[in-house]
Formats: sequence, structure tokens, C-alpha cells
Amino acid sequence: MPIFVPASGTLPGGLNPPPIDPLEVPSLSWTDARGRTTLLSDWENGWVLQPGIRGMDLPGYDFYTDASPQIDGNALRGLRAQAREIFLPLAFFDTSRAGFMTRKRSFFSTLNPRLGLGTLAMTEADGSFRTIEAYCASGAEGDFGENSSGLHWQVVGLTFSCPSPYWLGESVHVEYGAGASGSFFPVLPVVVKNSQVLGDTVIDNPGDARSFPVWTIHGPATSVEISNATTGLSFSVTASLGSSDVLVVDTRERLQTAVLNGSTNWWPNLATDSDLWGLEPGENDVSLTLAGTDSDTTVHLDYQPRFLTA
Repeated sequence: MPIFVPASGTLPGGLNPPPIDPLEVPSLSWTDARGRTTLLSDWENGWVLQPGIRGMDLPGYDFYTDASPQIDGNALRGLRAQAREIFLPLAFFDTSRAGFMTRKRSFFSTLNPRLGLGTLAMTEADGSFRTIEAYCASGAEGDFGENSSGLHWQVVGLTFSCPSPYWLGESVHVEYGAGASGSFFPVLPVVVKNSQVLGDTVIDNPGDARSFPVWTIHGPATSVEISNATTGLSFSVTASLGSSDVLVVDTRERLQTAVLNGSTNWWPNLATDSDLWGLEPGENDVSLTLAGTDSDTTVHLDYQPRFLTA
């Protein structure tokens, strides 16, 4: 049975050490819904990731096909990425039974799915990271077999279920504004004449999938239209914003809202033909058209690129 001996030379499990193999992975952490963060390979804290990690790369897909009489093969009509499962084998250990139980119980308390969704984060050596929302679906029930536990150690295989199949990159924030100069600059922020924000800009989404932004519009403005010429979709706000008003239009899937000043539902003030569009991977030709603005009018864009792999 292979044993990984730490730098101190002491075995974590006393006379019955755990089967810990060396494992080279970037930093992987778990943050529960209460904000408690645990580094998953942490010798000092008494847990180490084991070989056998699965589910970090491409998600599974459902493919929808049709067959036609007298035509060989099928026609692909559509597909959808499935919810993702990530499997993490983890060894817990200590030099004493009491220390081992304290460490294991402390970590397992963060896996309670009733707390809500937590976050798995993969961080590379250069500081770049990707995250995915998840909850622990199985694996922490307890297995006390001969090859999975001892007096001072236990190896568990935790399965995390991820409602979205995509890993999220670092948030992107862009600001657009109106100024009194009347000039247009094709760099961010966009500055145009003070009666109207009429800006054409290119937004480059570095992700592998469509990303859905949150738009924050600071008045005044008598009308707002934001469109994506790459997809041909747009949404419009038909009511006026005062100088102190802030409208947040959230286009994210399953979260779509339009809220004024943090409390008032402004969904009825979106044009009936509005589509809360997303940013396609790569370049998107976007136009912002606001009437009745002044130098205080700004539009903020926030989104997280979505990736197929960690």
C-alpha cells in the first residue's frame, strides 16, 4: 500500500496510516453558503485530495436528433449541456483520534446542503481562477471499511452536484458615460454629447459559452435601448429615469429582473418585444442608445465569462 510521508517524517495515522498518494493539482477550495472557505489539499489542517478526481473538464450533453425515412443517419436538431457532477476523493487524518474527529466534523459541517449552494474554486499558480456553484450530493455518509478508514483517518469520495455546467471566470466591469464635449471615443468609457448616449462598442467575451450581463443604469434618461447587433436582439426601457434613479436589469438565466432603486419592480416598463440577451463567445457589436441624458448619466456592464473547463 503506497504511503505519502510528509516532510516531518511522521505518519498521520499512527500504526494504521491512510493510503495517501502524492497528488499534483492546482489549489482547489470549497466555500460554503455561510462563507467558510476550506483549502481541500491542506496537510496542516488534516485533509488531502487523492487521485481519482473527476468532472473538472467538459460537461455531459444531451443531443436531440431526428431520423428521416430513406436518409442514412440522423439530423442534429439541438443540444444542451447537462448539470455537472464533480467527484473529489479526500483523506482526513490526525495523529490522535480526538484530533481526527474534530477535523472531520468541522469540515463535514460545511457540506450541509440545507445551507444552500457553495462554491468550488480552482486557482492556478499565476493567480487566475475559475469557480462553480455546487452542493455536496453524496459521499459523506460514512464508510468504515478496511481500506477506507482507520482509528485516526478516513478516505471519502465526495460528489458535488453543480446546477450550472459552466465554470465562471473573473468578473468583468465596464462603464459607459455621457459628457458635454460632444466627442466620441471608441475606447471605454464611451463619451458622447450630453443629450444622448449613442455608443457603438465591441465587447469581447473570452468564455466558451454565452454570458448574461447585469446592466446598471444611472439616470437621468427618458428612454433606454441596449442592443447586440451580433445576435440581432435588444431590450428597451420605456419609462423615464430621474437624476437620482438607478435601474438594474439582470439578464442572467433564472434570475431575470428589472429593479428600480433596489426595490421597485420595473419589469412592466420593459418594452414587450425586449429580449434580455447574452454575450456570445468572442466579439459582440453592442449599441447603447439613451435619450434625455446629462453628464451624470452612466451605464455599467458586469458579467462573468463562462467556461467549459476548470
